[in-house]
Amino acid sequence: MKQIKSLLMTLAATLTVAANAGGPQTWGHVSDALAVGLPLVAAGTALTKGDTEGVKELTLTLGSTFVAAEALKSLVHAKRPDGSGNDSFPSGHTAIAFASARFFDKRYAPESSPLLYAAAGLTALARVKADKHYTKDVLAGAGLGYVSAEYFTRSISGGAVSLMPAKSGFAVLWQMPLF
Repeated sequence: MKQIKSLLMTLAATLTVAANAGGPQTWGHVSDALAVGLPLVAAGTALTKGDTEGVKELTLTLGSTFVAAEALKSLVHAKRPDGSGNDSFPSGHTAIAFASARFFDKRYAPESSPLLYAAAGLTALARVKADKHYTKDVLAGAGLGYVSAEYFTRSISGGAVSLMPAKSGFAVLWQMPLF
């Protein structure tokens, strides 16, 4: 787990610094790297642990997330902020990133949750900064990915992340049983 934390922290820090030095295209590369990296971390962990049930659950999670995102894109036809297409809603990159983060969190490592969700959140931020999505697009993608992983993934580690209404927006809560 320490290796995964180090890898994610290094990747996120490097990508953020690189993106801030560049423009929207660089932010696009950041979101691409995270949308590929997070599922690879989840899959690599499942394979390393010999968790065939986890591999099946991850496949169902990512497959359903991808299909649902593409179906919504084809139904909604929302124009992208940069004008490059009419498939802005929802953000598929963000959906995949949050599906991967929730899968990993629920299945294996709730202690890594804040870092995983931060990397998924960085994916969402990068999509907006890359001028590929509006905020509503990445919020919908995050919700789609989270719900998909929540549905298809069976917990073997405990812990939970939840979104609660707060006075000025929402609060993200993380809890894990102590005993």
